Amino acid sequence: MIGIERIKIKSDNDWCGNYQQINRDLEPEADRNYIKLFNDIGMPLAGNETKNIYCEKKDMNGRYDWEEGIDVILHFADGTRATMQEKYLTYHISTMTFETKKSSGKQGAWYYCTAQYYFIAYAKKYNEGDISFQDWMLINLPALHAIDMKTKINWKSNVNKKYKRSASFKYIEFDNVPECCVIARKLEGVANDN
Repeated sequence: MIGIERIKIKSDNDWCGNYQQINRDLEPEADRNYIKLFNDIGMPLAGNETKNIYCEKKDMNGRYDWEEGIDVILHFADGTRATMQEKYLTYHISTMTFETKKSSGKQGAWYYCTAQYYFIAYAKKYNEGDISFQDWMLINLPALHAIDMKTKINWKSNVNKKYKRSASFKYIEFDNVPECCVIARKLEGVANDN
């Protein structure tokens, strides 16, 4: 049975090429993590199969990713579903990172993403041929938004000028993510599920 549905918008943008390859390479590792971590927190997925939904931006399914920041739909064993945004990065420092402004000047995913969960994982040895995550974190995204609105998290900011883009991001290191938002975490081979 299908436990994971991944929404994939077809793109011919040159800058997407490397990022799309990283995603293709790391998706099986992410799927294994989702199956285990949701089982470990008492929310088993309906099955171990993954279904990819290929679509155009203009398609109804494309709206999930393009307008709502939803990359994944999780199907749980009890019949319920949840939405998630996922990010795989190869940077050497593990941070909870959100796009705040797109290259086009429009607001980034921090403002429009309606996903319930946010999964960010670091494959720090990817460029050495290691297709695994050293660090990852799964958070309750609406809880993080609420905490930020109430207490104003001390975010750092950066502009990414890779791939002929100029997107802005805000980030905090994993250790500074409010614990009440963290559902599960792996840090350099040591799992710490909350």
